Amino acid sequence: MRKLVTKISIVLALLFAVDVLAGIALDWLRDHSPDGRYYKTKYSLESCKEDVVVIGSSRGEINYVSQIIEDSLGMSCWNAGRGGQGTPYFKAIQEGILTRYAPKVVILNVDDNDLETPPNYEHAGVLRPFYHSCAAIRPVLDKTSTFEWLLMKSRLYAYNSSFYYLIRPYFVEGLDGKTSDKGWKPRLDKMTAEFDGTLQPEPARTNLDTASVALFESIVTKLKEKGCRIFFVVSPNYGRTVSASSAIEYLKQSSAKNDIPLFIYSNDTSFITKPEYFVDPDHLNVDGARLFTQRLVEQIKPYTNTNNQHLSNDEKVFEVH
Repeated sequence: MRKLVTKISIVLALLFAVDVLAGIALDWLRDHSPDGRYYKTKYSLESCKEDVVVIGSSRGEINYVSQIIEDSLGMSCWNAGRGGQGTPYFKAIQEGILTRYAPKVVILNVDDNDLETPPNYEHAGVLRPFYHSCAAIRPVLDKTSTFEWLLMKSRLYAYNSSFYYLIRPYFVEGLDGKTSDKGWKPRLDKMTAEFDGTLQPEPARTNLDTASVALFESIVTKLKEKGCRIFFVVSPNYGRTVSASSAIEYLKQSSAKNDIPLFIYSNDTSFITKPEYFVDPDHLNVDGARLFTQRLVEQIKPYTNTNNQHLSNDEKVFEVH
């Protein structure tokens, strides 16, 4: 029995040593990444200090050109969007940023069907490699599983399923955008479809999820408490018009309640009928993103002037047809 216990102890010690050494190596790769997803996440959580921050999923990451925002508003800009994410990721990014400073402006890209499904905390698991270095995100990640706090004792677990995206920037440059793009992820392709004059009908209403709404409201509340000027934006999608989804109706109410301008492009025919502006039905290509950002910034600009903060509620909801 003593020999068995000794052997088990040796095996456990070896496993612990492998986990620690592997964690050191993986952390080094994370911290020295030349670009890519982990460079962007680390910068968003631990280093960014720009005046304007964009937060959103893939539409936020792809549709907003940081340089145009900078040039038009005269303020520095960082796009902290990340594809495939939702409110839990947005909350974690917000917490990491607000621990260090409060941006002057935060642009929240909200999809027209957001807040209709429960928060997917597991998707935010991409932040696990930063669990120990950024304490502010731990409350979010601890909700991904019952024993997350315990599993996070393993550094290999933290990087589970992340090795490809961790190593890729060392071999292929700029797939997730160049560092000079300041978080924007440009997409170069264009759709080959031709618009036939018919838009998909307005989708049926789906009830909001109370947990998602509560999490979103906590994001908005904390940004307001820190004095950030918030803008809600609903991006366009090719071939379909959405003007009255549950999420959009909620945003209209939140806009009025919280004095937050709302810009709705999901029924803007100058975009949704133009396949040449899209790389796929859900995302703008480079040309579309530049035009979209230019138009949005022109609408935002008056609100960055402190003399124009107190407009009526009707003047703070913009729907482009």
